[in-house]
Amino acid sequence: MKALVVGGTGILSSDLVKVLMKNGWDVSVLNRGITPGAGEAETIICDAYDETAMAKAMEGRRYDVVVSFTGYLPRQVEGDIRVFSGKCDQYIFISTCAVYEKPDAMYLTTESSPLRNKDSEYGRLKIACEETLNHAYRDEDFPVTIVRPNWTYGVTTIPFIATSWCKPWTLLERIKNGKPVLMPGDGTSRFTLTHTLDLAEGIMGLMGNAGSIGHAFHITGDEALSWNQYLENIEKAFGYKANVVNVSTQFICEVVPQWHDDLFGDKIVTFLFDNSKIKRFVPGFCAKIPFSKGIRMSVEHVMEHPDRQVIDEEYTAVYDKIFSAYKEKRG
Repeated sequence: MKALVVGGTGILSSDLVKVLMKNGWDVSVLNRGITPGAGEAETIICDAYDETAMAKAMEGRRYDVVVSFTGYLPRQVEGDIRVFSGKCDQYIFISTCAVYEKPDAMYLTTESSPLRNKDSEYGRLKIACEETLNHAYRDEDFPVTIVRPNWTYGVTTIPFIATSWCKPWTLLERIKNGKPVLMPGDGTSRFTLTHTLDLAEGIMGLMGNAGSIGHAFHITGDEALSWNQYLENIEKAFGYKANVVNVSTQFICEVVPQWHDDLFGDKIVTFLFDNSKIKRFVPGFCAKIPFSKGIRMSVEHVMEHPDRQVIDEEYTAVYDKIFSAYKEKRG
């Protein structure tokens, strides 16, 4: 079967490409060609946000499935609808679990939980994208399936509640050298992290699955550790003990207002998922990589690649600003 992955070089999309090719899919990726990572997949050089260029690139092409990782605004998915109508049998839109209301009134979040996140602009924009696509499905028979990952990490990342996403050595260096490591709140809220390889398996199970068209699915792990437990696993994998400093989330956001959406709209709220729907549509699917294993893979990757051992100076400056204000507050 033929698949087009729009993106294909990010943390999530690159592992999907690898899993698809391993399982015999004929895969093409579409991106600007700036970041390598597609491997042996055909690369179509095109700006995914240029509808005219996209339409030209798709001339004479048709795919069983298109998977888009690049839609963040309604106007972008409107362009995809026009470009891919009649060009694919299924269009999978990668949304986010940030669309859900937090905290959920129910113990477990399901796909029918309210789509309303007043603390996350990113979540609200993804909701608008989903509404645009659902309208196209209802009125134009556009064959959309929506996938909502929660925070997903791969071998190149060290996930934690407050750290640099693109330069994971930033956190490890602080831990190794005994520098203060920021823990918003008391670290007891539970959160769901998912490895990219598990997410890729779930997406692949929906691809070519006609019954999934018109549906939304979140795909996450079943493990939901506290942030304290996540840090303990990082410490164990790295072999160093962190110098943890607990600071109230409200105070952090007063010092660094741009962190409000990320913390209050996502990471600080206990957030657990009912994954029965994806398991019903994709029999046999389950997340197979617990955090204890995934974080070992990530730490080993960083340690084996000296080029990854780079500190995010901008993030470090924010850290210093928070700790300085906290120290001043405490007198």
